Amino acid sequence: MTLRRALILTVVVTAAVVAAAMFGMTVPLGWALLMALPAAALTFAGCLLAGTFDADWTAAPDPPSASVTLHATFLTERLERSALDQYRFTSRVQPRLRRVAQSVLGPDLNTPAAKERLGADLHRLLTAPDAQLPPPKTFAALMRHLEEL
Repeated sequence: MTLRRALILTVVVTAAVVAAAMFGMTVPLGWALLMALPAAALTFAGCLLAGTFDADWTAAPDPPSASVTLHATFLTERLERSALDQYRFTSRVQPRLRRVAQSVLGPDLNTPAAKERLGADLHRLLTAPDAQLPPPKTFAALMRHLEEL
């Protein structure tokens, strides 16, 4: 609740308490105002805190699912198999990596500019028909370089 609405509601409650005290109990104005003071303070504090305890109905974010973990596990397993099977690497992994590089550098990766941006090792990994999957640390470094492009 805004400060303006809180003040308006506080004034209305104070006036109601003063009117009830003066006309319902025949209390003098000074005493009626003194009786209305605690009610006004509680009303004002309640109005200011009213929005604090409201329920938040927005959807909670989805917790990480097992599928993300499984996907990473499957990817690791597939890369391990590709390291052992040359055909699997050249038919499945290499074309996908090449498409990622082509989306950044253009369709032709054999241009001098593309070779320079990729670097010799990454260019060979993406374009050579006899390229093999490098060791994990080297592969991770090459993928970081590809992400930076």
